[in-house]
Amino acid sequence: MFAVGFFVGVFIAAYTVAAESLFLTKLSHRLNEAFLYAGVFGIISTLFFSWLQNVIKYSRLTTFTFLAIICITVLLHVGFHSDIFAHDSVLFALYCLTGPFTALLLLCYWGTFGRLFNFRQSKRIIGWIDTGQLIAIILTNFLIPVLSSVFSVFSDTSNFLFIAIGSIFIALVLLNILFSSHALLKNDPREMEKAVRTELRFTRIFKDRYVALLSIFLIISMSTLMFAQYSFQTVINKQFPNQKELANFLGYFNGTTFTLSLAMQAFVNHRIITHYGIRLAL
Repeated sequence: MFAVGFFVGVFIAAYTVAAESLFLTKLSHRLNEAFLYAGVFGIISTLFFSWLQNVIKYSRLTTFTFLAIICITVLLHVGFHSDIFAHDSVLFALYCLTGPFTALLLLCYWGTFGRLFNFRQSKRIIGWIDTGQLIAIILTNFLIPVLSSVFSVFSDTSNFLFIAIGSIFIALVLLNILFSSHALLKNDPREMEKAVRTELRFTRIFKDRYVALLSIFLIISMSTLMFAQYSFQTVINKQFPNQKELANFLGYFNGTTFTLSLAMQAFVNHRIITHYGIRLAL
């Protein structure tokens, strides 16, 4: 799982930098529209994923999801360098799918993790498994400016999608090795009792006060994040109009941000929660 998380992290970092730098240097005037479509795509894709969990085996669903992401990314790269699709439409789709791809990959990853280990095991190992993903994102982001300077092929930012495709393919292979050697808990939806399915229905979940309050908390947090991200991306597009310079800046910036995130997770979060409790920490 550590290795799978590492390569998923590489995909997220490489795809995000490529998509954002390409889109912002060409179609920044459609940024507000892109945010709207990205949100709609994200909601639809995650709802569809949740529905499929109750229809097919989770291992099969995860495999299909990874394959779909690989195929779509390859198609976007081909479309960007050919006249098969409208160039602007490819860039728009590339940017809008950043959020949905990240959400689906994390759903697959943590869903698999939750089915591999029981609660006691999860508490012991969740920290270092999550650390692998963060380290991959940090390394990939900091390597992007180096690769673009050393290798001429990466002077074209879209070629970072090759790294994304390769890493997610390796993650898929590792996942299938994992599925063949370890049994997943609740892998088949038919294993779940009817009463459990009823309690987990979308409409029933929000009758739980805790879930409702947590949902409101997340909605407010994500709304704040989206406003900040929109303002930030509007400014950096003006500051770095050159595609390569923007990609390099995003690599350094994202790498620094996730380094701080890793430091907080490793040295701060646990101490605050242990000493003061989850309520004050939140």
